[in-house]
Amino acid sequence: MRYTQSVLVVAMLFGASAAALPVHAATSTEVPATPPSVLAFDQPLKENSIMLDYVQLPAQGYVAVYKVGEDSKPAGEAIGYTKLEPGDHRNLKLKLTKTPMSGDQLWVSLYKDKDQNPSFDPGAGDKPFWQKTELPPESMITVR
Repeated sequence: MRYTQSVLVVAMLFGASAAALPVHAATSTEVPATPPSVLAFDQPLKENSIMLDYVQLPAQGYVAVYKVGEDSKPAGEAIGYTKLEPGDHRNLKLKLTKTPMSGDQLWVSLYKDKDQNPSFDPGAGDKPFWQKTELPPESMITVR
């Protein structure tokens, strides 16, 4: 009988101390930010536009398209861009200002609108979510 009482006392002590521990992870109301992402596939131009299947923008900003240079990185100025609200965007049609040729590769990049200026200012007022050296492969497409 003494053994049973000892086991009960130990169980009650451990149970009481476990119940008193705070549970921070279960009570957190913060939602982790969804990372920026782009999904587009090789495609022909239609009305000098490309179709972006999916864009996730964590903050107000821009989606921009660049031609790919000889170093396989974005080259020159954007050949198309549009301002977007934060969130999930699907089947986004993006008009291009310059016409790429069939076989040209294009990079799609995302920018955070840091200056709240109504114009797209890459590098000055609008900051890229990814550097040229770390662009995700899902954001490169080939014009057919």
